[in-house]
Amino acid sequence: MTEAQGRPQRRTQRERREATVGKLVDATIAAISEVGYAKASVQEICRRAGVSHGGLFRHFETRLDLVVTVTEEVGRRQIAGFVAKVHPFFAQPGDPAGSEDFVEVLRAIREASRSPLNIVWFELLLAARTDDELRARLAPTIEAYSKDIYLTALRIPAIAAQPDEIRQVAVFTGLHMFDGETFVNAVYPRPDLDEKRLRFVAAFYASTLTGRTDS
Repeated sequence: MTEAQGRPQRRTQRERREATVGKLVDATIAAISEVGYAKASVQEICRRAGVSHGGLFRHFETRLDLVVTVTEEVGRRQIAGFVAKVHPFFAQPGDPAGSEDFVEVLRAIREASRSPLNIVWFELLLAARTDDELRARLAPTIEAYSKDIYLTALRIPAIAAQPDEIRQVAVFTGLHMFDGETFVNAVYPRPDLDEKRLRFVAAFYASTLTGRTDS
């Protein structure tokens, strides 16, 4: 082995940049999840990432620029996680067998809604509600995320078979129901209702979208 072969290869500038950005993104996600958006300061993020303030601002002009990148990454991870949970339903020909299929799809949506990653998404939306600049910067990302959710849902045959106006209502009604439930569940959990709620809503979807009432 030559001396050059024995030495670890030095990372390229691009690799170093990507590694630092990755640390900052992960640290911001963790900070927002654990202490909230308002307390996820530059100091807090840098401490968690092990990156200096100068290191952060070499890659992002402002904290807001970092937050926009984080929002895009949170959306990407959320979609990827949801697809991984419901992909068995994508390959089924025709309509799902009945409400039991919807139970599992809705269970995946609820799990995604309650995940720490989605809590970060909620924190960002709540902050954007009263921050005009943040809202304007996040608008394209939120729009793209909603579109990705819709397109993902269309890969489920029973939803894809419906008219567009029905599909939109079905997808976002279910999604927003579990979004709202997540907030209440954080302070007033009702595990005794969790399964009953899933089956009630699943039966409604099965009846409405497929005309079937089997459970």
